[in-house]
Amino acid sequence: MDLLARLRAAGGEPVDAPVRLGRVQRAPARLLGVPVPQEVADQRRRRLQDEARRRGQAVSAACLALADGTILVTNVPAERLTLAEALVVARARWRIELLFKLWKQHGHPDAWRSTKPWRILRELYAKMLAMVVQHWLLLRGCWVHPDRSLVKAAQTVRAQTPAVVNALAGVGSLPAVLEQIRRCTATGCTLNRRRTKPNTHQLLRDPPAVHLPQTCPLTDTLAA
Repeated sequence: MDLLARLRAAGGEPVDAPVRLGRVQRAPARLLGVPVPQEVADQRRRRLQDEARRRGQAVSAACLALADGTILVTNVPAERLTLAEALVVARARWRIELLFKLWKQHGHPDAWRSTKPWRILRELYAKMLAMVVQHWLLLRGCWVHPDRSLVKAAQTVRAQTPAVVNALAGVGSLPAVLEQIRRCTATGCTLNRRRTKPNTHQLLRDPPAVHLPQTCPLTDTLAA
């Protein structure tokens, strides 16, 4: 299939067409495509050209032309995943980066208060262990709620650190402290709703008729 010609034939309208993937097995799939605003397409082309210059390569004309749209391939049937929902799911994939950002920016693994290598190593291990405990508490409290802020929840966990330490030292009940943290993160720490740029959880609950993501990759694959 001439992908560029197929998309241009749609005349700027969204594409949801059956295709087959692979030279041998020919697996059935769906080709999804939507046009993006001109400023988004231009931004994509600049990124492609910058990356090509960094690698010492050239960008093909077809690749630059395909920047005019967001293209997805999925084997999820249409009755289970609409075009609008597929675009939201593709956007939601990148939320894992927010978890890495939470660990790095709030855990401060690259900062220490000593110049002695072994003390630095102990501090690094202590911070990594603290991130594991923090994440476990987030899993127990707010992980199943898509409208919770991981940053707010992490701040709540850290605010309860003295109570956890005291409980470990025998002052107070550790199960009671952990249950208090769970309740706080499960009932609070909500994301502020936005009208102009909805949060991902808002889009997941109410996908727009046609969503034109600005951060979605040019091509991708969604598996069932």
